[in-house]
Amino acid sequence: MDQDEEAYRIDQRRQDELVIITVVFTSLSILVVGTRTFVRAVLMRKFGADDWTMLGALLFSCGYLVEILIMKYNGVGHAITTLTVDNMLILIKVTLAIQCTYYACVNCIKFSILCMYLRIAVTETLRYACFGLIGFHAVFFIISLTTTLAQCQPLEKMWDLTSVAPGTCINTTAFFYFTSGFNILTDILIFGLPIKTLIGINRPRKEVYALVGVFCIGAFATVIAIIRLHTIIVYTTAVDPFRESILVNLWSVLEVNIGIICASAPALKPLFHPQALREARYGSSGGPPKRTGYHYHSRDKSGTEIKSNIRVEQEFSARSINLGPIPSNTAQVVGGREQNSDQDSVDKILQDRY
Repeated sequence: MDQDEEAYRIDQRRQDELVIITVVFTSLSILVVGTRTFVRAVLMRKFGADDWTMLGALLFSCGYLVEILIMKYNGVGHAITTLTVDNMLILIKVTLAIQCTYYACVNCIKFSILCMYLRIAVTETLRYACFGLIGFHAVFFIISLTTTLAQCQPLEKMWDLTSVAPGTCINTTAFFYFTSGFNILTDILIFGLPIKTLIGINRPRKEVYALVGVFCIGAFATVIAIIRLHTIIVYTTAVDPFRESILVNLWSVLEVNIGIICASAPALKPLFHPQALREARYGSSGGPPKRTGYHYHSRDKSGTEIKSNIRVEQEFSARSINLGPIPSNTAQVVGGREQNSDQDSVDKILQDRY
């Protein structure tokens, strides 16, 4: 009896740890994405597709938290001998919901990162690669979701505790292992996608390394996903899956929330670089930056307005006005439109994009 009580206390502690970690990391995600939304929508006024998809990821992360709380109420992490039939049925059905939530959250994070790349893409190759990966992941998400919802035929076979109901189920160990491995490989591809472009741009090495580091910070979430691979086998091959579901859910929660936090980090840069915020908000809208700036306008023969961002540094004295050197405009005009160089695009990355 004493051993049973000790085992129960251990299981309860593991359950409490799962709930606490889920609440803490989901709260951090809410804080980070909320701050990101404020920066992008209010301060920078450049709320885009990457921000919307990150809000979607946060919504699914919050849904994951609710599912964990439902599982706690029904005894997740405890031995099957301590659960009622109703507890087990609810846990199995919530597990199905969690599988769908996980795939939706992970793919929303990937969509957000790829849409972020589209903001700063300096080559057509990078743009095409981003669009291709977005379409590819959309198809993969649909296939994963459909397979998850059809893993047993009929679906009721999934929560058949007697194993006598007619029907068949797929090899869930192989399926979940394949999808997780695929996600890890695409994570590595996505995070490495813009590095070649960034390294090849003519900027000081310190700035290039810092920029590459920003895009590679999400690799930490990939490490979590690799650790999660082992817990999948433990869970799907366990004699008592109700008790062994703690670790796989724990690492899944960490993966999605750390992914949300890391993918949102670059968007918070204006909070720590006020000059970047001023450039982003006023540089192209005519507002008052810290130093006086003039936007000279000219028109071509067709009447198309061409803006040249020429900044004039003014120094006022009691006797005269000294105009500082005027930098040459690096933009090229093609067909009445201004076409920026790679250098200009990187300046946007370092100043007004994030």
